[in-house]
Formats: sequence, C-alpha cells, structure tokens
Amino acid sequence: MPMLRTLAIAAAFVLAAGAANAQKIDAKGKCHDAKGHFAKMEVCKGGAAPKAADAGPYKLDAKGKCHDAKGRMAKKEMCAAKK
Repeated sequence: MPMLRTLAIAAAFVLAAGAANAQKIDAKGKCHDAKGHFAKMEVCKGGAAPKAADAGPYKLDAKGKCHDAKGRMAKKEMCAAKK
C-alpha cells in the first residue's frame, strides 16, 4: 500500500508540472496553448474571462443597449444597478 500511495503522489506532481507549463507567451507576446496553437490571452494569464463585476462602469448607448467599459454587451440590469 505505501508504494501505491507514493506512486499516486508522484503522478500528481507530474500532472501538475505539465499543466503549469501548458501555456506560454512567445517572444512576440502571443499566447500559445500546450500544443503550440494560438490561444486567447486569458489562457496564458491563468484566468477565465473577466467577470461582469470586474469589467468596470456600465453605460447605455443611444439605442438603450447596455455596454461595459470595454464596449462589450452586458445585461440591462448591470446598467440599471450602476446608475
């Protein structure tokens, strides 16, 4: 049993090390996944897409559509809550 536990711990370390090195940013600042394909920058920075609360102030456009600070569409409730 102790040997099986030791092998399991060693396998966990190997998997964790492989996952940590899966994404990288090249010399030109482009993000690549583990296979070398281009990926979104969120993948390399280790985070998911920013949450709605982190996106900043919300604004209504001329048509009454809600947008975050980066211009992306947002739920109308977010604009109403920030007034």
